[in-house]
Amino acid sequence: MFKIMIVDDEWLVQEGIKVTLENHFDNIEIVGMVSSGREAIEMNAAKHPDIILMDIKMPGINGIEAIQTIRGRFSQTKFVIISAYEQFDYAKQAVELGVVDYILKPINQNKLVEVLNKAMDKILEEREQRSRLIKNREKLEKMMPVLEKGFIYSLLMHGNFKHEVKKYCDIMEIHNEDAYVMTLEIKDSEEAISIQGDALYKKIQDTIKYKCKCAVGPLIINRVTVVVFSGALSDEYDQRVEAVSLAESITASLEKSDVQVKIGVGACLKLERLRHSLEQASYALSKMATEAVLHHNDVMVSTSSDYSYMEVKDDQEAILLLVESGQIDKLREQLHVFFDKISRNFDEVSFRNVLMELIVMVLSTSYKHELSEAEVGYSTYISEFRRITSQNQLTSWSYRKIILVAETIQSSKTSHVSNVILKAKTYIDENFDKDIGLNDVSKEVSISPQYFSTIFKEELGLNFIEYLRNKRVEVAKELLRDKKFSVKEICYKVGYNDPNYFSRLFKKLVGVSPTEFK
Repeated sequence: MFKIMIVDDEWLVQEGIKVTLENHFDNIEIVGMVSSGREAIEMNAAKHPDIILMDIKMPGINGIEAIQTIRGRFSQTKFVIISAYEQFDYAKQAVELGVVDYILKPINQNKLVEVLNKAMDKILEEREQRSRLIKNREKLEKMMPVLEKGFIYSLLMHGNFKHEVKKYCDIMEIHNEDAYVMTLEIKDSEEAISIQGDALYKKIQDTIKYKCKCAVGPLIINRVTVVVFSGALSDEYDQRVEAVSLAESITASLEKSDVQVKIGVGACLKLERLRHSLEQASYALSKMATEAVLHHNDVMVSTSSDYSYMEVKDDQEAILLLVESGQIDKLREQLHVFFDKISRNFDEVSFRNVLMELIVMVLSTSYKHELSEAEVGYSTYISEFRRITSQNQLTSWSYRKIILVAETIQSSKTSHVSNVILKAKTYIDENFDKDIGLNDVSKEVSISPQYFSTIFKEELGLNFIEYLRNKRVEVAKELLRDKKFSVKEICYKVGYNDPNYFSRLFKKLVGVSPTEFK
């Protein structure tokens, strides 16, 4: 149903329009007929018509002024101008204001019906568009937790973070180029946190979301990672004060809900460098004693230590690269050096924190390589780590676990490559007589031609062309021994189109021509 208002200072015109509408439409309701711009403005506020048929020349507030006033408050209302011929310039001005159309007096019934149908179509189109927008917004709201967790997981697990940042910011229409990380740690036992579960996480998430524009990650053991989007202030100190104030506000609000947390805060950085802020937040958290909130830049680094935090991060990154690359011997050496450094330069609490951080990073790497629970045992690592009290035993345990992950990743890679090559060989052996190329085989095994070419050569010692050529020649030799086919026929049977080329190739590889082969 469409609500229509008629505005004209001539009673006969109003009645004529009313009769026409009632005779031609069964989906309209005439909500009012008034004779001035002022009355039109007042009735519009009360009735909210979808379409207004507006005369231009009226006493007091004219039609143009009334349209401007109404449109300022009700942008979705559609207007159709009614004007005498001599008011044509006014009508053109009204069209520029966004009216649907204009009708000249005396009013032609067919023209009036045509213009109203046009206005109704526009309204229906806009309604459908708004409905789609609402539905899309609802879908986006449902997807938001998934998007946020994917964003944070990518940050935590050293994935393709730049891609995740762009995708997340595009969807959320985030234009800030700067952000910082807060890491929240819940001051409660793992058992208590597990029992409270989703309700506890929802309470934390809602509290943080209410206070800032951010992405809230999942609850992992007893920690929640939060990325706060914040325009960089000109002064680092001001930025730090603002971040700490926000963190203190969050802890205070959660305390009122009986949730005790402490928060480590990283520096505000460009989005592509956000991992550094994550590392800083984790480091600040590891250095906290009685504080509820600590910013990385407020951490007092001991001058007696020759092993800085950034050097720790560099060594951890080097260890991860060795884990992924499968360089087991170098990894063993690097681990011994690393364990020695942290045992000499850190107290027991810091030692455990740094080692725990490395273990989590290694587990993240194994997860990225799709290792299974059976292969790695994700679910028991943290509890095993926490049960060990001796520093020496903890070092030995960590060493064994990290080497296990590295060897499993390498074994997984080798197995994957072997399966790919086996599938490729089968495909070549079954299709050697066809016009196949590198792209055909790489597509069959679902990897890029460049990578396939590399692993094929590494695994077999031959490139793709050499293997295919040798296969064809071996089959040709068998056919020549049978003496059932001519050289020309054999040439075609093994996938070559040029008998001369086939003969030259055969002689090059076998040492004799096909006709001389016995």
